[in-house]
Amino acid sequence: MEALHDSGERFLEPACHPGTRTATMEELHLWSTDTSTKSTILWLHGCAGAGKSAIAQMFAKSLQTEGQLGASFFFQRGHSKRGTWHSLIPTIAYQLATSVTELFLLIQQAVEGDKLIVGRALAISFQALLVEPLKKLSDLQRTPVIVLDGLDECADHKIQQQILRLFIDTIRHHGLRLRLLIVSRPEPHLREVLETEETFAICRHFALSADKSAYHDIRTYFHAEFSRIRCEFIARGIYLEPEWPSPDTVDQLVRTSSATFIYATTVIHFIDDEYHHPADRLNSILELDPQSTAPLDDLYTQILSVVPQEQEGLQLRILHTICIGKGDYKGRICADPEDIDILLNLRTGTCRLILRRLHSLFKVPPIRTRFGSWAVQVPIGFLHASFSDYLSDTRRSKQWCISLPCLDEECIYRLLYLFGYKPLQTDNQQRLYEEVSSHLSSL
Repeated sequence: MEALHDSGERFLEPACHPGTRTATMEELHLWSTDTSTKSTILWLHGCAGAGKSAIAQMFAKSLQTEGQLGASFFFQRGHSKRGTWHSLIPTIAYQLATSVTELFLLIQQAVEGDKLIVGRALAISFQALLVEPLKKLSDLQRTPVIVLDGLDECADHKIQQQILRLFIDTIRHHGLRLRLLIVSRPEPHLREVLETEETFAICRHFALSADKSAYHDIRTYFHAEFSRIRCEFIARGIYLEPEWPSPDTVDQLVRTSSATFIYATTVIHFIDDEYHHPADRLNSILELDPQSTAPLDDLYTQILSVVPQEQEGLQLRILHTICIGKGDYKGRICADPEDIDILLNLRTGTCRLILRRLHSLFKVPPIRTRFGSWAVQVPIGFLHASFSDYLSDTRRSKQWCISLPCLDEECIYRLLYLFGYKPLQTDNQQRLYEEVSSHLSSL
């Protein structure tokens, strides 16, 4: 159930700031109540950092309040459950059974008829848990809305396309009474499915663009957050000018944002640090090249470069290990800061101290005690997927790129040591021969 919009694991997920995205939300609500079959599916797309997930989160919450939310699923790249298709259909079916009274018994019967249905192939579970129960419904008081956010973050492009085709074919051929909101980046392989002649008949496109309303929303966000930060620091005895920051400064930040909310929220998270003066932090951002074509990359680099020089290597090792933990081994190694301390042979708490400095980039779960033992609720996560993209591209992150063979080697060696193996590190052929021969003779 981690993928639900109100899941406890998503307690730090983005949300729209009050007073922003009003025009977009109005459009979404009009679509959700539209009875036309020409817009059964709505594809909300935009570039990285445009605020798509925050909008989807707010919309799902609003639908739930109105009793119209059928189900929601928020994908997350690299997550053991939210990053693949395996829990998608069971999660949607469970929500539909609880939110649509008429579907409860029908879905229950489907599960009782095949106890292993939740582990079946995608198409089979889709047919049994969604299509067949929905086909048996004669009428509904309200059309349930299904929200799928971050489809492009689901592992495997082919699976993403299959998910779309299953919903599209079902809606086209069976005319099921439901509405589907797809939220993603405008990736080419998704366009291949959503921009066909057949799909256009039932699918409407909504692009989040850098228009006047987006800039207005970002300005509103900056004004509200800077006002909050100023009041909080004054309460701590740290004086800030009544008009801090100046209108010109806010204008500069709004322009630099290029109407992407991830830039604005990262700026605020970076400045809002109780151990640093907000004016100093703001000045360090304003000193970045205003003519840069990649302001978000510059901002990421600036935040990472705040670390003392003697800790740069350690910070890079920790970043690399976190990214390794987001791959195929997610959930087995490096799920939390304490795992990283063990893997890298660091004093317990070192990783948390490093990540505290990077709070504007990571979601670091609080550690809690349970029956005298330490336990972490959720693993470390990126505040935004664009930061993972940045770290993996040497052209963008330069000295902070984690795609380095030496870092991979260290992780491999440390894992071998932890599992009781002692790697042989030598280029001496005679020693290699002696070591290998001695091991072979003992077999």
